[in-house]
Amino acid sequence: MAFVLYDYSNTHKFHRRAIESAVSSVNAQLNSGAHVSVIVGTRNMVKFLPKVLFWRVPCVVNIVGFGRLYTDYGRFGRYIFMLVVWIYCKTTALAFIVEHEADKNILIGITSKKVYTTHGSGLDVSNFSILKKKFSPKIRLGYLSRFAKSKGTEEIIRLAKALPDDKELIVAGWDIKGKYFANSFSRLAKDRTNLLFLGRLNSREEISTFMGDIDIFLSPSVREGGNISLQEAIWHHVPFVTTNVPGCDVLSKRFHCPAVPLSDFVDFVLSEGLSSINKDTTSWRNGLRPFMTDSVQRELEAIFLDIYRKNFGFQP
Repeated sequence: MAFVLYDYSNTHKFHRRAIESAVSSVNAQLNSGAHVSVIVGTRNMVKFLPKVLFWRVPCVVNIVGFGRLYTDYGRFGRYIFMLVVWIYCKTTALAFIVEHEADKNILIGITSKKVYTTHGSGLDVSNFSILKKKFSPKIRLGYLSRFAKSKGTEEIIRLAKALPDDKELIVAGWDIKGKYFANSFSRLAKDRTNLLFLGRLNSREEISTFMGDIDIFLSPSVREGGNISLQEAIWHHVPFVTTNVPGCDVLSKRFHCPAVPLSDFVDFVLSEGLSSINKDTTSWRNGLRPFMTDSVQRELEAIFLDIYRKNFGFQP
């Protein structure tokens, strides 16, 4: 066994099937005694740090977005993030993997190690289906996310408070930490007939039902890696509004939907700007192919083989 996935129970395992399959496939080809840990996510980078500092364990770091440390804690958080990356670079990291060019360009500025890119973590559409939409005279907006400042949830709260009668808002999800946002949505939903709070969705079928009940998906994120929720909306042929930040603007440009500054997000949704959203989704399935699990798995297999070849001399 060459590559070993480090525990990532604090991430979405369902969206890690591409990397799991890639590691299994590459290990079957290598039949090697070398052990290289694969670390997924910023939080696990911090958890794994003692193994890097004191046991000098060789590793590959897969940064699936820079995480809340980078987005929610200002300059201090960004400094800590950069310091952790620098430590990995100066110790045992063999390479880094990120999900778009913006993240790659930042890492290139602080590390001499190779930085690879993929098309996200791999979108798995098992048990998804496209349901026939029910007619509604109102524009139905939808927000599905883990709730946090980094996910733009504060903007959705602002939107819910100012929502006019000609629009409906359906919210689903849960707080990454605590219950502040979920409680806020629950209170607002009691006072507004055009706001529905579903809480946490527990199945893939429920996600498809949610997507079938909305006309426009909202993703006001502060920063993203691959932005899986936005990819799920695209797979369900739901037009969207997002923010012009790394991880979101990539999908906005590819699928010709608006990406606006976070500070303008609520005003844009409440304005006539929604009428300009691209509703021609006929080519979206083809456009989404590079982001699917099988495609990302192939990208990761090629990356792991290249890392191993450069460090251990393996020739496929």
